[in-house]
Amino acid sequence: MAKFLFRVGRWSYLNKWKVIIAWVLLLAGVGGAAAALMKPMTSEFSISGTPAIEATQRTMELFPEGGNPANAASVNLVFKAPEGEKLSDPANDAAIDEVISYLENNLDMGDTMRFGNPLEVSPELEQGVIDQFTDMGLPEEAAREDAENLSMVNEDETIAYTTFNFDAESPYSVEQSDKDIVTEAMDIGRDAGLQVEAGGAGFGDAITVNTTSEIIGIAVAFLVLIFTFGSLVSAGMPLISAVIGVGLGALGLMIATHWIELNNITPVLAVMIGLAVGIDYALFILSRYRSERDTKDGPDAAGMAAGTAGSSVVFAGATVFIALFALVVANIGFLTAMGLAAAATVAISVVVALTLIPALLGLFGDKAFAGRIPGVAGNRRRAKKHKHTKQDAKSQQLAREVGVAGEQPTEEFPAQASSAQTSSAEASPAKGKFRMTPTMGNRWVRLVRKMPGVVMAFVVLSLGAMSAPVLNMELSLPADTTSNPDTTQRKAADLLSEGFYPGVNGPFLVIVDAEDVNAEAPALQPLMSAQGDESTPTEQAQLSSFMYTADALKRVGGVRHAQIVGLSEDGQAAQIMVSPQTSPTDPATVGVASALRDANARIEDATGATLGLTGLTAVQLDITERLEEAMPLYLAIVVGLAILLLFLVFRSLLVPVVAALGFLLSVGSAFGLTVLVWQEGLWDLVPAPGPLISFMPIFLIGVTFGLAMDYQVFLVTRMREHYSHTGGKPSPGSPYSGVDESTIVGFTQGARVVTAAAIIMISVFVAFINQPLPFIQIFGFALAVSVFFDAFFIRMSLVPATMFLMGKATWWMPKWLDKLLPSLDIEGTALEKEWEEKHKATVE
Repeated sequence: MAKFLFRVGRWSYLNKWKVIIAWVLLLAGVGGAAAALMKPMTSEFSISGTPAIEATQRTMELFPEGGNPANAASVNLVFKAPEGEKLSDPANDAAIDEVISYLENNLDMGDTMRFGNPLEVSPELEQGVIDQFTDMGLPEEAAREDAENLSMVNEDETIAYTTFNFDAESPYSVEQSDKDIVTEAMDIGRDAGLQVEAGGAGFGDAITVNTTSEIIGIAVAFLVLIFTFGSLVSAGMPLISAVIGVGLGALGLMIATHWIELNNITPVLAVMIGLAVGIDYALFILSRYRSERDTKDGPDAAGMAAGTAGSSVVFAGATVFIALFALVVANIGFLTAMGLAAAATVAISVVVALTLIPALLGLFGDKAFAGRIPGVAGNRRRAKKHKHTKQDAKSQQLAREVGVAGEQPTEEFPAQASSAQTSSAEASPAKGKFRMTPTMGNRWVRLVRKMPGVVMAFVVLSLGAMSAPVLNMELSLPADTTSNPDTTQRKAADLLSEGFYPGVNGPFLVIVDAEDVNAEAPALQPLMSAQGDESTPTEQAQLSSFMYTADALKRVGGVRHAQIVGLSEDGQAAQIMVSPQTSPTDPATVGVASALRDANARIEDATGATLGLTGLTAVQLDITERLEEAMPLYLAIVVGLAILLLFLVFRSLLVPVVAALGFLLSVGSAFGLTVLVWQEGLWDLVPAPGPLISFMPIFLIGVTFGLAMDYQVFLVTRMREHYSHTGGKPSPGSPYSGVDESTIVGFTQGARVVTAAAIIMISVFVAFINQPLPFIQIFGFALAVSVFFDAFFIRMSLVPATMFLMGKATWWMPKWLDKLLPSLDIEGTALEKEWEEKHKATVE
């Protein structure tokens, strides 16, 4: 692969205009196609195949007039009286009437069965429930209990609510103008002294995307690149490459909307990840070109950069691609779309970096590192004016050369460097030796060598302790109860909990299909005999199965009440509303859902009826449960494939194992800190701590693992490269063993580039905390933290420490296994030898 990429990089350098024009035309063509073919993205999340979704579909068949119970554009309008007053006071009652009248006169509504002034509507509905169910044979006491549970006014008449549905297909298709009418009506009540809040699925905040995140991320990346290369021109090249790659990926998604319905959050995550890796991949190729340029002409330097660093980019991109693509195992529609979109964007970014960076280098030629900033990355400060000697020029050349790799002279070894090694050392005419650079990276790795056990213990214990909060992690999907406290949605949910009970914000719906009910079932006989002889035995059994189910569900732990709320036109099916004691996002509610499913199974056995659990809360819990079930399989696939690839790359048994275990530490600590900040509200850093978004863990694992392997490859490849060049033996006179020397040299060569790449990636992710949607904020935070822990704690501390401790075992692999595995030559050893031989032949 390295030889092939060498030819690609060299050809792109020499045919710069062809490559640049091709990418520009492709971008323009894809943009034109997107403009012609794209369709509006949806705000809905595609989900299928869960028990709750299947029950929802059955509900729509049995009760076609009611629509989708889990996707209704419902609104809860909540009123609270001023302190010391009641809503039934004449002035407050009149204010509620004004609010209701404004909505009736200005808004087209769907379901209005429970809409109106709750002081008037609630008593009428309660009496209707009592009359209806006593006529059906239900005891009056039970009927009154059902009616009270449906009351829309609390006992002391200080809090009340009314509900209605927007005339829209789903909560995500509600027009903003309709929401504005609701807000105007709320203001009428507020002006009259009432507290009026609105919540419900139909009144959720619109899913909006803040475009400033990308701008902030690019700006910070540009600054980091300037300090890395000390040049304005070279700092701009990775940005150009990344923007083109991300642009193609995003426009490709727009084209896909012509045939596939995509959620409008899908491109946000693709852009966030694609931008981060696109800049990093271009950075690695450009930095390698700079070191190769001192010993090679432009075309060969570009080819060598593509063959060596480019090989690492391909492998690193492959690990990210695999991690994102593997999200299909979760079998959640919108999550699969996000994973595939991000994976495609990463793949495009790799191809763009491998071809466009060499082409841009060919375009700028000797000006590729022009626009140098004095005093940055080894550039001489202009203030110093003196006559330059050849030795000064030599020192400046070395400083410029190691500006990317972070090297400055300290450690000396006899001069036997190959062309590849001259990137980290420079021959000294006086001594015949070359010296390594004393940058922060070099000093750090030598410090780690002095106390590898301490470093290893510190990293493992600190990150392990930080992972402990993961045990308390709570997951859910967005709801009113998790909105920011200053939003009307959160205030409405809090008022309902205060005036009634927390579970009123998320009741379950049990569907009873009694078409095949067992009329001979012993459990139904007492209820059937109480109905008289006015109906057939089958009809009696059907109605009895509904009452039996409601009564049985009332006794489930955590359930406040269960009652029949609707019958199908043919009387063969019923809807039973089950109100839990706890809110939709309370962990106890998950237990209630599980208990309800167990109870449903027992009821089916006892009656012969078919039951299903649905409702928005049930659907959300099903998604969370499915994601949790998919986690072990997903983790096994991603980690297993990556370890296999690392075996192929590094020809070592222990290096891949350390890489994988280190990843588990970094992702665990990232989860732990995310739980502390966003769930537990550490130091009040976030306004609304609560359960984390349910698909955050699996997505974070995939992305973090891919990015972790990036740094593993870029850093350890340098170590492996030196180890291969020296045959695993120390240089004559070296105070280190062959393994220790290769670890120190490789770390020194790659530390600064990896540091710059990590800072860029962290900056891009942190910028997304600026997004208005909480779950994108959490993604940005969690990814930034995970990259920080993985780059600086694992790859730059734990990995070299374990190498020093393992010694010769670091690069050990059984000979029989080494022969079986294909050679990938990621570090480009064979390529460099071939180039050296050709170069010698040409010179001779």
